Amino acid sequence: MKPVVVLDTNALHGRKPFTRADAAVLLELARTGHIRLVLPDVVLHELSRQWVERLDEHSAKLGSVLGELNDTLGEADAPELILDPPELDRGAFYDAASALLKRKGVEIPSCPDVPASELLDRDISTRKPFSRDGKGFRDALIWENVRALCDGLDDFSTPVLFVTNNTNDFCDELDSTTLHPDLRSELPALERFEVITFLKDVLMHEAIAPLAALLRVLEETFTPARIEALVDDALADFTGYDIAPNDGLYEEYAEYSFRSTLDNASFEAIMYDADAISFEVYRTGDTDEMAIRVVVDADCSIEGFVDKSMWDYDGFTYTEDWNRHVLHVGEERRARFTLSATFAAATIESVKLSVDEVEEIDLLTP
Repeated sequence: MKPVVVLDTNALHGRKPFTRADAAVLLELARTGHIRLVLPDVVLHELSRQWVERLDEHSAKLGSVLGELNDTLGEADAPELILDPPELDRGAFYDAASALLKRKGVEIPSCPDVPASELLDRDISTRKPFSRDGKGFRDALIWENVRALCDGLDDFSTPVLFVTNNTNDFCDELDSTTLHPDLRSELPALERFEVITFLKDVLMHEAIAPLAALLRVLEETFTPARIEALVDDALADFTGYDIAPNDGLYEEYAEYSFRSTLDNASFEAIMYDADAISFEVYRTGDTDEMAIRVVVDADCSIEGFVDKSMWDYDGFTYTEDWNRHVLHVGEERRARFTLSATFAAATIESVKLSVDEVEEIDLLTP
């Protein structure tokens, strides 16, 4: 009775969807046959599109910076610097990711063959995952993959974990951890089906945690002082990072769940508690591949802008008048940072952590 984990696109958000520690552990559990890890083909296409868009965005930034650099070099009659980044299409990213996932034993069910009339009826009837404005086509295809997978299970006591941040379209309006009744009614009545919001929470699930523990390795190589130094460097790099607006909208490309009501908000300072650091090291390959995952709590100073008409809002600290209509203000928040890195034994001395998740502690479920 292998647990089944199905990943939605937003479960793999961020700059390193397959190499962050929690993803690396799940991939290793799939490779070693401890779980069935399922990534619908629709999800892989969505990820490929995001990678192309990110490549185009970074290439545009590179071109702008390169132009400014060459202008400066021209003042000294120095030769121009020429960089020619490769032009990759969505297919190149799709093929590379598909090859990696198949090597790891990940199942990639193909796009379901659903009659257009059925999808139209579902859309017009506003049955989830469709919304009243007609959004939900790709989600409906992902759901068809999930439904076919559940129908094909021989043992309905097999836990099926669907990892998605898109609780608006897949979950009950009153409970973001419960599958919407429209969708639950389409599964076998006895099926053990759960919605998991974040990828990291999968590792703590009762069906997965004992399996992940099998991959744990000794952490003595990383002393408390070494971990603190790694956290220092990672959070220093994160200072100044822009925070997404707290507008209540589902954001397909949202990298972090942390939000702010301020405009153009960013982390000004991050003061973490050294005593609140916890970490695990996992084996993620059959040679010397490993991953480290670190969690730390921190008090965060946020800076941003607010309309003067909102100045009475509790929690803002006045910084300065920015102009006639806008104030530059700050606020204090407490957050939980999840950081990770993948490495080999030969590169353990050059490990560098990066931030995977940031969540406001007050919003976390105890």
